[in-house]
Amino acid sequence: MKKYLLLAACLSWGAIQAQQMQRCSTHDYQQQILIDHPEYQAVVDEGNNHAQEYAQNHPEGFTPRATVVIPVVFHVVYANATENISTTRLLEQLQVLNEDYGKYNADAGNVPNAFQSLHANTDIQFCLAHKDPSGNWTDGINRVSTTVSSFSTNDNVKFSATGGANAWPRDQYLNIWVCDLGSSLLGYAAFPGGPATRDGVVLHYRYTGKTGASAPFNKGRTATHEVGHWLGLYHIWGDDGSSCSGTDQVADTPNQASENYGCFTVGQVRTDACTANAPGIMWMNFMDYTDDACMYMFTTGQKTRMWSYLNNQRFALQSSQQCLVGIEDQTIATQINLFPSPNDGHFNLQFNGLLLNEVTITITNSMGQIVEKRYYDIIHDTQLWFDMSQQPQGVYLIDITTSSERIIKKMIKQ
Repeated sequence: MKKYLLLAACLSWGAIQAQQMQRCSTHDYQQQILIDHPEYQAVVDEGNNHAQEYAQNHPEGFTPRATVVIPVVFHVVYANATENISTTRLLEQLQVLNEDYGKYNADAGNVPNAFQSLHANTDIQFCLAHKDPSGNWTDGINRVSTTVSSFSTNDNVKFSATGGANAWPRDQYLNIWVCDLGSSLLGYAAFPGGPATRDGVVLHYRYTGKTGASAPFNKGRTATHEVGHWLGLYHIWGDDGSSCSGTDQVADTPNQASENYGCFTVGQVRTDACTANAPGIMWMNFMDYTDDACMYMFTTGQKTRMWSYLNNQRFALQSSQQCLVGIEDQTIATQINLFPSPNDGHFNLQFNGLLLNEVTITITNSMGQIVEKRYYDIIHDTQLWFDMSQQPQGVYLIDITTSSERIIKKMIKQ
């Protein structure tokens, strides 16, 4: 009995510690933006109206013709070596985003049976930017030394004049700032349509990536949550102060009184004043406040809402080419077909009527790591077959370099 009491006490203490942390300050941040920029209210209303109409036009959920791949730049703003987190952690963070938004996160199977039919692959993926705003090559990581000891939701981290780093154009990049946010705040995000120079996501360096990140927020889910806001999602309980009258504007998420903290047993049914019957509230949703280990799903309705913004206020990102370092739109590129994509790791490259000399084909994942490399003295009207079934799901870049040309193709493994 003493052991059980001790375990309960530990779990309770863990939940109290989690509540002392400010999981997300996006709601308060947006309210301040509305005060500073009253005209932004019309943008918010237009986005919500468009999203509602979009959901009505797609009652079964939205399935795009192609997965969108969003270029990411990490602005690491650091005052000391500890804050200047490793490239490994940033790559881990990118991988977590792709897993969570692609529904191939390792804990996807933990979604309760009652909610399995709602669990969505959002058809949204992310890659490190390989072109900066001037068109020069970049690894997608912008490291900036600062004399500022810590930042807050005042957005100073987003401007070089106040010790931070300026945003890259929001119609081409997802800006993610990584910095010290003080002792309690994990992160915050800008909703679509706000001031362009402030657009993006801010993460505390302690809760970015996995290796060396601080428990219980050490699985990269702070970024998953904040990018959800950046794509137009509200907190699942609607930020209504437990009145049951608020809404997250998504029909398939149960009405929820307030946020959840800590972790719960896989499959556990939890009810509250707003949803009193099974299957209960969706505490495992990425837009709740549970620990990283206990959030593992987006719903079909949330996917549809995100895509409403990708077809509205974030539409330009669908055609961003900042992940590509070659020339995708040359005539020669149109003669090279990659099919099928998305695929299960098996795909073909077809060179229609082309004669190419000294060809190197390099395949890299979204983190820039080489997973396969081939050399050919000559390719003449050839079809090549590739088997990447042993590689994880995600976005891959196929770099075809000849003695005189360079072409980049994107491939998505699902």
